[in-house]
Amino acid sequence: MWRYFKAQRRGKTWRSLVVMTGLFGLAGVSHAVPSFDEVRGEHRSSETLLLSREGEELQRLRTDSTVRRGPWVGLADISPALRTALVLSEDKRFYEHSGVDWAAVSSAAWGNLWNSRTRGASTITMQLAGLLDGDWRQGAGGRSVVQKLGQAVAAQVLDRRWRKDQILEAYLNMVPFRGEIVGIDALAQSLFGKAPHGL
Repeated sequence: MWRYFKAQRRGKTWRSLVVMTGLFGLAGVSHAVPSFDEVRGEHRSSETLLLSREGEELQRLRTDSTVRRGPWVGLADISPALRTALVLSEDKRFYEHSGVDWAAVSSAAWGNLWNSRTRGASTITMQLAGLLDGDWRQGAGGRSVVQKLGQAVAAQVLDRRWRKDQILEAYLNMVPFRGEIVGIDALAQSLFGKAPHGL
């Protein structure tokens, strides 16, 4: 009988240790979230622009063959209709929540529990957290519980430190669309031959 209680106590100790380690790791998330200016400053286009003496664009040359990413585009230079459509399709309560949409999380958890079709609850801010830090990105086997918690914590930190328009702007510039296309400028130029304000 004594061995049973000793084994149970040892199991609880290990679980507590794992949980505490995870919580301390998540506490470091708030220090790891970069500023909006840092993210915008580190953005690199996969193309080089050739300009005339007058500053007019003559040609775009692709200098990075691994990805197709255009220059950073300010939110004011992106079609309002496109911004609205994206928010409605990806995160309809984007302007109401603080990085995590708890109503969507509970709805997804309930749906995943009782239905065979799973659905996600990641907000635009949570997706941006995953784009900013590879630790929170979804792998081939999905995200672990620690990754999901870390992404949620990072999203709440982002929401406190950044304005909503900055979150949306960074997301639109960093989100992978299909294949090698990353960001709204590359999408607009590659698929439609237009600038993002023309979509």
